Amino acid sequence: MKNNNCSDCDEKTVEGRAFIDSVTGLLCVDLNRDDYPEDNDLIVPYVCTTCGETTWKTKSKNEKNS
Repeated sequence: MKNNNCSDCDEKTVEGRAFIDSVTGLLCVDLNRDDYPEDNDLIVPYVCTTCGETTWKTKSKNEKNS
């Protein structure tokens, strides 16, 4: 949930990787993974490490990792 008073969202947002947990079946986000499947477009979560605000963006399989 977004903290409306957070001033860190522009500076402390980290790109994560979404995955389905095999035990619980829940959608989870790992902020430490940096691998991309080569054959798929992805929906990537960007999470503020201060307040938890999450923005989802599409990343094309043709886009290079920066």
